[in-house]
Parts: sequence; structure tokens; C-alpha cells
Amino acid sequence: MLSVIKELFVPHKDYAGRDIDTVIARLAAQTGSDAYAWSYLQEFSVYENTLNGMRVYPHEIKKNAA
Repeated sequence: MLSVIKELFVPHKDYAGRDIDTVIARLAAQTGSDAYAWSYLQEFSVYENTLNGMRVYPHEIKKNAA
């Protein structure tokens, strides 16, 4: 039941149609951090490292990042 609810509210694509999990995995690899530290804030269209507050804005992600 929880997975069904999660499917309704958790987006799978970001503002540009890229897979969020793929972008987060790349950001974690590029910054040497854990993927679980990253999240996508849909209302701001920004990726954020919740441990250190680092944000990656739309213009900072390359079109081919995912």
C-alpha cells in the first residue's frame, strides 16, 4: 500500500524530463557524497544535498546528465 501512495506523490522525472534517480547518482559520484544525501525539490526545480545544504540549480545540470 505504501508503494502505491509513494508512486502518486514522488516524481520520477525532473523539470527537464530527466530521471531523478539517475541525476542524483551522477551528482553523488561527482561530489564524492552518498546518493541518499541528495533530494530533488520539485517546487524549486533544484537538487539539494540535505547534509551540507549544497544546491544544484537547473542551469548547472548539463542536458546530457541523465
